[in-house]
Amino acid sequence: MSKAVVYEGRWGEWANDEEVTDVTVVEGVAEIKHAAFRGCKGLANLSFLKGSAITTVGYRAFAWSGIVSLLGMERVRKLGRYAFYKCRDLRTIEGLGCEEMGEYCFFRCTLLQSMKGWPASMTVIPAWTFSECTGMTTVGCDLSHVSSIGPNAFCGCTSLLPPSLSADGADPAAVLTFLKRKSFLERTPERLAFLCSLKHAQSDYYNRTGDPCGASRRIVMEFAGLSPA
Repeated sequence: MSKAVVYEGRWGEWANDEEVTDVTVVEGVAEIKHAAFRGCKGLANLSFLKGSAITTVGYRAFAWSGIVSLLGMERVRKLGRYAFYKCRDLRTIEGLGCEEMGEYCFFRCTLLQSMKGWPASMTVIPAWTFSECTGMTTVGCDLSHVSSIGPNAFCGCTSLLPPSLSADGADPAAVLTFLKRKSFLERTPERLAFLCSLKHAQSDYYNRTGDPCGASRRIVMEFAGLSPA
């Protein structure tokens, strides 16, 4: 049995209601309060956040729920502690716009495969954030802006890290160094494809104009489909 509900900003109203499948957030609500949909195992996704006024997801707001994907969360600025704790069906996270995130946020989301789209505004990955996300295999985003991670942020991520770095108590600095290297390598194919395309554009430009130098700006702009000034 499915149930569509309207959320008006109260906390715990549908906590542990396994029949909730669809949520509509009324206009003007800025926060999903703590425990609002905790334990709602029938709730499939959070795409309703796209274009809404929601900026904060509270403490344990969706812990133990059946969420499959988090989409359109560009406006959300804060995720509370344990916000998606043990969401075992969560597979996809895209478009995070966070500036602040609590500890244990995605703890034991075992089907989550990638930390895709980690926001540039987040320079710290909190403690225990992705701990025991055993299905995570890729980084899928640029981590060059991340300066530090908390203790055990990736503890138990055995598909992502070598045993010494996925162990409880592993050195956070070593984990971050490994993840940054992995992030760079995962993005290398895209960079190589761009460079090859740019080289082709450069060769084509030379063949058309005979100008062997001073054309870098024109080449890049032509490649991007723009008209050089």
